[in-house]
Amino acid sequence: MLQIKNLYLRYKVICDNLFFVALVQIFGLIAPLITYPYLVGVLGIDLYGMVLTAQVLVNYATLLIEFGSNFVCAKNVSIHQNDKKKLSEIVSSVLITRFLLWVISFFVYMAVVWVIPNYRTYWPLFLSSYLMTLQELLFLQFFFQGIEKLKIVSLLTIIVKLVFVFFVFIFVKEQSDYLYVPILYGVGYMLSGLIALYIVFCKMGIRFVIPSFKQQWRYVKECSPILATNLVCTIKDKFNYMFVGAFVSMGDVVIYDLGLKLMEVLLKPTNVMTTVLLPRFAKNKSVDNLKFTILFVFSINFIAVVVFNIFMGEIVVFFLHEQIDLLPLRLLSVVPLFLGASVVLANNFMIGFGYNQYVFYSILITTFAYLISLFMIWITGCMNSLYGFIFIALVAYIVEFLYRLYVFRMLSLKKY
Repeated sequence: MLQIKNLYLRYKVICDNLFFVALVQIFGLIAPLITYPYLVGVLGIDLYGMVLTAQVLVNYATLLIEFGSNFVCAKNVSIHQNDKKKLSEIVSSVLITRFLLWVISFFVYMAVVWVIPNYRTYWPLFLSSYLMTLQELLFLQFFFQGIEKLKIVSLLTIIVKLVFVFFVFIFVKEQSDYLYVPILYGVGYMLSGLIALYIVFCKMGIRFVIPSFKQQWRYVKECSPILATNLVCTIKDKFNYMFVGAFVSMGDVVIYDLGLKLMEVLLKPTNVMTTVLLPRFAKNKSVDNLKFTILFVFSINFIAVVVFNIFMGEIVVFFLHEQIDLLPLRLLSVVPLFLGASVVLANNFMIGFGYNQYVFYSILITTFAYLISLFMIWITGCMNSLYGFIFIALVAYIVEFLYRLYVFRMLSLKKY
């Protein structure tokens, strides 16, 4: 017991941050799952498929608004965490850039909605869904991550989101109430973002300043490889939603979405660890610690995948209220085994050690593999099958992992 206590005291900051980041990220993932079976039952699987499609389109906008700042600027905050002037410059630069991108994204987003007839029919849904981008605009995750102080903002964020999840059950009673879904989540995200801003500027002593264009551009340039990576990555991760809806059915969009959400649940411990450990790897650049992290992540994910497959039938019936073919979900469930290690290599090695450009290169190669796989299922006539798009996802994730592992071995042997 004494050894465990001493170990905790030695790594108290990491353990506390790990707990609170886990709390926020797990709740952020579970919150939609709490309402999932209820909304499928009230809205119907096809209308809920359209709600999910609107959320996917919003994800494109959030990527541009965030512009890669959460990871890159967390590193900068970690390095300069005792310099209030520098921190004010970083925070202000990010907020200004995010606001400009938020405005630009809105017009592009609505133009896309207006051009596609099926989306234009549901334009109020897509307009309301844009409120969900306020999370990326206002919530300064990178700041709290960089200074390694996450307790207060984590608890307040969870409380606000929990209230608005409760409101979904109160206000969404029939199909005609579907607009309340994005509106309630959007307002919840806005309040959590405003709370974060209040803490940063009123409690942490950070000032809002107008940085010079040169300062502003430096952060944009530093974040641009991650932004490009995220945008290109979205092609392989999110286009499948659009294709499944267009070539298979909106009902299969819900099944595909459920599979990915459950996969995110399995990967959540990995994402929490990489988020918390990024500032440490940015400082010490320990390859041995990185190898241990990869091995630990694989072990955790292996156990999670086995347990998930044992109870998959009951889980699916709970969310969809019906029995379906479980094979597509079983195939997706193996992804965390190699994607977990891939995330560690990208976030803690490539970004933490300063090799941001290799993240972008890995996504380019992965996207090329995705497009080849897409062409293959097209020429083989499998575009109307959910299995075809499961195959595409598996190929893309495996290629991504193999390239990142190759880069890690190459650079670690050469420089460390």
